[in-house]
Amino acid sequence: MHKDRLNNLFESFDPAIRNIVLGVLDIEQEHISMEKPRVKDHINDIISVAAKKEVEKLAEEECS
Repeated sequence: MHKDRLNNLFESFDPAIRNIVLGVLDIEQEHISMEKPRVKDHINDIISVAAKKEVEKLAEEECS
């Protein structure tokens, strides 16, 4: 239920941004910790993958 509500909150965002936000939220839920955040590398991976996809998409659009 919470995941559906979160999806609805971000449905108007650009799909790439929405995927980043939802991916980060998934990881945070898995590794929630008050003592020490441990998800920085995972978050960087999500952003890197999304950025790579956007660059590839823009490159394809430029070639068309």
